[in-house]
Amino acid sequence: MPTREKPRMAGRYIGAIHRFARRYFAAQMEGLGLPPGAFPLIFRLLRRDNVSQDELADDFLVDKGTTARTLARLEEAGLITRSVDEEDRRVKRVRVTDRAREMAPDIRAAARAWNDKLLDGFSPEEREMALSFLQRMTDNARHHWQDVEADE
Repeated sequence: MPTREKPRMAGRYIGAIHRFARRYFAAQMEGLGLPPGAFPLIFRLLRRDNVSQDELADDFLVDKGTTARTLARLEEAGLITRSVDEEDRRVKRVRVTDRAREMAPDIRAAARAWNDKLLDGFSPEEREMALSFLQRMTDNARHHWQDVEADE
């Protein structure tokens, strides 16, 4: 009986890359003694901190409870602090600690290594083209959800 070829769909490949990335970063975080699943948040906070928990949840399109639980693990690990915003007491601000800043080179190196693994064998022109296509797909997805949310 002939086997059917799986359809070539962008979402299928993006989903696979996402699952492999989660495994890769979980291993990297474990090697650094950091909580699993923390990589996206700590990486984002190292680029720009003093943001609200709600902003982080919105940035990653995850619910506020998931964000709060991950931040609690980062706080327990001594990588972030959370404090009430002075101007709006309903808002919790998130900041990285000195310990997180000391780990920043290792965290950034893990991100660069994963990027290099994904783009291995690509010419400089192919790398730029692949990244351009992925950015356009991300923009398309963002616009779709903005339209859906506007209709709600």
